[in-house]
Amino acid sequence: MATKTLSMHGSAGIGKSWAAPTATFISKRPARPGYSEVDASEYSDSEDVLRAKVVCMADLIRASSNFIVYSGAGISTSSGISDYASKTSAKVPLAKTGFSAQASFAHYTLVELYKMGMLKRWIQQNHDGLPQKAGLPQKAINEIHGAWFDPTNPVVKFSGELKGDLYEDLLAWEERADLCLAVGTSMSGMSADRVFTTVSEKAAENQDGILGGIIVNKQKTQYDNLATLRIFADINTVFEMLCEELEIAKPTPSQYSRCTFENQPDAQNDRFTLTRYDRKGRRVEEGTEGDCVLDLSVGSKVVLLSGAKEGTRGEVTGTNREGHYKIRFMVKLKKTGSLRPIERTLGWWWIEAAVNGDVDLLPIVNVGGRRKNSK
Repeated sequence: MATKTLSMHGSAGIGKSWAAPTATFISKRPARPGYSEVDASEYSDSEDVLRAKVVCMADLIRASSNFIVYSGAGISTSSGISDYASKTSAKVPLAKTGFSAQASFAHYTLVELYKMGMLKRWIQQNHDGLPQKAGLPQKAINEIHGAWFDPTNPVVKFSGELKGDLYEDLLAWEERADLCLAVGTSMSGMSADRVFTTVSEKAAENQDGILGGIIVNKQKTQYDNLATLRIFADINTVFEMLCEELEIAKPTPSQYSRCTFENQPDAQNDRFTLTRYDRKGRRVEEGTEGDCVLDLSVGSKVVLLSGAKEGTRGEVTGTNREGHYKIRFMVKLKKTGSLRPIERTLGWWWIEAAVNGDVDLLPIVNVGGRRKNSK
């Protein structure tokens, strides 16, 4: 009975008379074939049980000193981003392009928790940039599986390697976290799942100050019995209730738009004076003035400063509808050694981070002349 309670409610449900979640969609197909045998069926807590669980969730967040979020595709489905693991026919219309998708209520609520000092780090499996569109600064997120808006961090395939600095950051927060909220992720055995499993195992061992893990997902996961709290419900509904329990104003999602800079008079010409960085894109010491000017006007030449393609050169070709920069890089094909063009996007929030001096190393800097790419 205790094992069943753990899988349905988490350890917080032991001794409580919470009803079992009911099935809302039945499937015998695995959610992620080859990674986990958990099927794609979906479940829902009753309204009274859900309310009780959200009260518990709010209490855990208040008690936490190092609360982190580990998000998967499920947090973005209401924004029109497809979810590989979900097999239900109850789909929302997909965004015409993932680059134009807008942040959901859940994204905005988590950003509000960050601004309030409650949320310390966001580990993001998705590539969609929706946390940043909701207002999360780039310095607060680890896009561990790749990012559409970071040319140094292309999407990582299942068999690929994680970016070194991001993996080190993941390990640091694995050790630091006292509470991890896994939201919208099937947690089918990816390396990054450790940020949830480690803190949950510490809680099971009653380590001092460790609160464990919360899972919010309609589908079962292989780690349900590790959770301190297990919630089966619509993600946005959970966060609406959480706002009420934490007594914070419910955020209003809006269309993403670029910010403006009072101290960047040449920004309309796509040129930015970055006094916190040197010409190699490295952040200078506090009190020192850097000499980096980043020119992102059409035709400007740039070079990648990190990642597997470090040193690859590209050319700015324009901006998309939201104002993010499009850059064409020439990359070498492994089989033939020939060059082919690929387009990558630099999210506007990287410009915000650069102006504010938020990151240690910029993703790109300019290179002189209009030389052909060296890679």
